[in-house]
Parts: sequence; structure tokens; C-alpha cells
Amino acid sequence: MRIKFLCLTLLAALPGGGFSESAEAASTLRHQAEVRLEPAIRHIQVTDEIELEATGETVRFRLSRLLRPSLVEVDGMRVTPSSGPEGWSVPTGGRGPKRLVIRYEGVLAELDSGGSPFGGTDPGSGEDGSYLPGGTAWLPGFDDPGPADYRVAITVPKGYRPVMTGRLEDEALGRAVFTFDGASEEPSLFAGRWNVRERVADGLRLRTYFEPDLEGLSDDYLEASEGYIRRFSERIGQYPFDGFSILSAPLPVGLGFESLTYIGRQVLPLPFMRGQSLPHEILHNWWGNGVLVDYETGNWSEGLTTYMADYGLTEERSAVAAREMRLGWLRDVAALPPERDGTLAGFKARVHGAAQIVGYNKSAYLFLMLNDLLGQDAFDRGIRLFWERYRFKRAGWAELRSAFEEASGTDLEAFFQQWVQRRGAPSVQLETIAAKRVGDGYEMTVRIGQGQPFYRLAVPLTVETSAGAAMHRVEVTGPQTVATLKLDAEPRWITLDPDYRLFRRLAPGEAPPILRDVTLDPTTRMVFAGPEQEAARALAERLMDAATRDGAVYRTSPIAVIGTTDAVVKALAEQGLPPMPASLAGKGTARVWTARSDAGFTVLAIAADDRAALEALMRPLPHYGRQSFLVFQGREAVERGVWPSGDSPSRRAVKVD
Repeated sequence: MRIKFLCLTLLAALPGGGFSESAEAASTLRHQAEVRLEPAIRHIQVTDEIELEATGETVRFRLSRLLRPSLVEVDGMRVTPSSGPEGWSVPTGGRGPKRLVIRYEGVLAELDSGGSPFGGTDPGSGEDGSYLPGGTAWLPGFDDPGPADYRVAITVPKGYRPVMTGRLEDEALGRAVFTFDGASEEPSLFAGRWNVRERVADGLRLRTYFEPDLEGLSDDYLEASEGYIRRFSERIGQYPFDGFSILSAPLPVGLGFESLTYIGRQVLPLPFMRGQSLPHEILHNWWGNGVLVDYETGNWSEGLTTYMADYGLTEERSAVAAREMRLGWLRDVAALPPERDGTLAGFKARVHGAAQIVGYNKSAYLFLMLNDLLGQDAFDRGIRLFWERYRFKRAGWAELRSAFEEASGTDLEAFFQQWVQRRGAPSVQLETIAAKRVGDGYEMTVRIGQGQPFYRLAVPLTVETSAGAAMHRVEVTGPQTVATLKLDAEPRWITLDPDYRLFRRLAPGEAPPILRDVTLDPTTRMVFAGPEQEAARALAERLMDAATRDGAVYRTSPIAVIGTTDAVVKALAEQGLPPMPASLAGKGTARVWTARSDAGFTVLAIAADDRAALEALMRPLPHYGRQSFLVFQGREAVERGVWPSGDSPSRRAVKVD
């Protein structure tokens, strides 16, 4: 199971559409559909009346492979469609406006197979509900139609409620009508055994669709939604839709759509949901659903949403927690093998952990550094200008750059080029330091080195003096930069980027080993120890984000040793690897830890008491990639942490000559 809430969201793979006010011309494609959906038996029947402009003798439409037309009419005359690899072709009798009626039905995929959003491409259903995302052709899709208008009436059996992206126009027991005007993609349809709670705030309809056992969470979610919408509206601009709904999902997901979010029911009660994941999904109504993403030039919306929601709210609560978040992002970068790196221009959607590190974390860092460069006021002006200019339009990195340049009066070509178009991260280090007394003060000369390719950087330096800390920034552009710092008091220590405000490669000592050092690396070797080989292998498949290979230790690649406790301890000794830390011995039902071998590669050990303890790690362990060690009692992580940082060349003592 892969829960997305720690990073959220799959919006890039399933973007919502905008409204018709964004379209330069009125929609020429109109759907009026009657849908009968029976979730438990996975059956759907649809009659879709479509108005369109035919440009030739035939019209072609796509339909899910699970669905098949039983009736097709053109202007009231029944016709016979033909099917091919690119969809269904319908004879139109010539060009011009046409009225096309398509009646079709079929059995949807099971939600835990093709209906799952992770790897599945089919609309899905089951006893607990239905999930028919846009892009799966549950409604007929046409080639390059431009914006489309939809009016969809959905009927479901007793005990279920339907929800669709768009505007709720009417509802009654077992039936609802939605409209979606000027949509750039087909709507998404959901159904579940939900009770509905509603609040109207600032003219917006806020709703929860929760099962009865979760209904007690509704008031908190509605209150939080109201607060986040008001907050983001004040900073960016008016909320773009007429409401927002939170749907409980039978799937282990956290997905954002226009005007709603679809969240796995098992995580809805968790505390981080309302404080971090919910605002992330709400903010996507501006970034991704309000301003649409030009995916050809890269998906900027995940980084901007992560920066303004996840990071921004954390920073307001605690400067310490925000610093830890930045450090966590940089630790992820340190764990990312070069061959799995990518550019922001090439990022489309999170399909694995490596893509998340680039498309979410690095992208969020870009906006953090841009804010530091321009200042808060100019940054916020750029955000508002971007929203005003591209509301319900498609935009890319170039349009973002243009808005920030206009708002700040700053040429940002070099800034965006190096962070959007390049893969990797700069490596900067303190090379030499010299200090001397000059008159009543002190003068320090610092040489900063940079590896290739060279970046244009504003490198933060903190100098600890006898009178306190002094902050400096040094412009670095090439392999070596020499800067002279004027100080009022005697310098004692100097630290390069102590608050991790620069996206960079961490120096040795700043990046203790974490699980992702092993799980992201395709060269990782697996050793399965003890009698529970099947359970150990299953856990490895869930845990690893990259392909793995069995075998003995290769002295230049990471290794994971997984199995029962005594067997893992024995295998580590036989391989000449570091033993279990004394601080973990005897604790819980399973211990997980990382270490550095004498040769410098990362070792991951997972030692569980028995098969049940190994199997208990299947769900939780993949979500702790930034940790160095954990202790589990069953499925619960009762202890976790990151090993202390060691000595780093980024922090140096200063001797005054």
C-alpha cells in the first residue's frame, strides 16, 4: 500500500478542469448524460447525449475497455460504430453541428486492482464505493475537443451517495445532478456509503462525505476547511470554485480534484491530516485546478503547493520544525542516486519516491530561495499577479518567472534556468579561512569552493563572534570565490548555510545514514536471513523504491539485511558489517536501523522477532524513509529518529592571526 499523504497529491496525473470563463471561445462540445451506477456489483449504464461540431465524415471517441456501446445515434438516426485501436468511429454524414447519442454499459474494475489509482487505468468499483477518475474514459472522450460542458445526472442504489467534480445542481435520495462548464478534461465520479455534513461559509458550500463511524470528524474538518480557504484567499485571491468537499475513500490514497479531495478512510482520523494534508489539497484548487499546469514544460504546482501549504504552515508554527523540514529535504537529495535524479522541467507526476524528491522537495526549495531573494512582499505580489493573469488558464515555469519578474523588477532568467533546467544540486564548501584584527574590528577572508556544474548562488554564512552571531551572504558564481567579511567582534566559528536555506548537496557529517540511502538505490543488494524468507522478501518488495538484487555484499553498494533477529545479527557478523546498536537491542517486536560500513556504504538492517512481526512492518515501514532507526511494537513505531550529525567541513573554528 502506498499512501500519498506524506507528500500528496496525485493531481498531476489526474488534473481537474477549469470553468468556461477561462476559455477564449465558448464550448462547442456538450454532454448531457444519465448514469446509473451500482457500486456493489460494479455495473454502470450511461446514456450520453452529445452536441458537437463534426469536422469530417466520421467522429471518433474513446471509451474505457470495460465499456461497450449498445446504441449510437446521429441526429436521431441509428448508426453502427466501428472499433479500432484508437477508439470508436461513428459515421456523421458530413460536417456541421451534430447531436450524438451513445448508450453503453459494462462491469467496472475492482478497486484493489485496475481501479486503484496506483498503476490502474480503469474506472473501479466495489461494495464500499466507486472511483471513476477523469482520464479513464468512463464518459466518451473526443480528440482535441477544446473546453467541454457537462450535465450529468447520477442514480445509485439505496445507501449510496454520488459525487462528481463540478457544481452540484440538484440532489435527492439516491440521485444527484452535477454540471461542469468549460472543462479541459472529463469529470471524475465517486460514490460511497456516506452521510453528508454541510457548512456554508463566505458563500461557499463545504461538505464532508463520511461513513457513519467517521462522522464525528466532520465538524473539525469543516472548520479547518473554512479557515484554510479564507487564509489562502486573502494571500492569493478569491477561491475559484463554489465549494469544497472531503470524501472518505476505501482506497489508501490522498487525491486532489477540482473542489474536492478523496482521502483514505484509515488516515482521516490521524492528526497530521487536518494540519498538513488538508491544506495541501485545498491549495491545489488554486495551483493545479485553478491555474492549470502546462505539463509539457514541467509540473510546478506540486512544489508551489508544498512550499505554501506544508512548509508555510510548519514555518508559522515552529522555526525549529521548519528547519528540520528543510534538512529532511536535503537528506532526501543526499540519498538520491544520480541516475534517478531529474529536472523540474521534466517532472510530470509523482510515480515513485525519487520523483517526489525532485518534483515536490526541490521545487519547494526553489520557491523558498526565490522568497529569500525577492523578499516576502515582492514574492507575494508575484503570487497574486500569477493568479490574476492565469486563473483558469494553462501556465508553466516561464509564466511563473514572468509574474515574479514583473512583481519584483528583477531579471530571474539565470535563477530559473539553473533550478528548473538542471538536474542535481550544487556542492559548496568552505576551503580556507583567515582572520585578523583591523583597527577596532576584525576582518575575515573566506574562500568558498564549488563543484561543477557551477551555479550562481547566494551562500549564507553565520559567523559566531564574542558578541553573538553575525549573518552574511556571499555571491558565488564559479569554482572559487573569495570574500572579505567585516566584523565588529572577534570571530570564533563560521558555518556555511547553518539553517539549510540553500538547495545543495550536504557535506560529510551533515547527512547521517537514513533508510532512503538504501531504498532509493538500484544497486542495493538484499540479504534475507533466517527461516522467514518469504515474509522478508515481501517486505523488501514493499520497502524498496528501486529494483533490487540478491547477493553477497558489494563493497561499493548499499545492502539491506532482512529477517528474524538472531539470523540478522549472525548475518551482519558474517559479512563484517556493523552490529545492532545497543540502544535498540531487546526493544519492541522489530528493530530497524542504518549504519555506515567501514567501506563507506549504507547498511540497512531489519530484525524482527518472528514472521508476524515482519508482516506487521509491511504497511508502516515504507513511510519512514527519512529515519535512521526505528523500534516497532507490532505496526506502531514506538521509537524513531535520525543518528546525530558528525563533524562537518561546513562548520569551522576560526583562529585570529
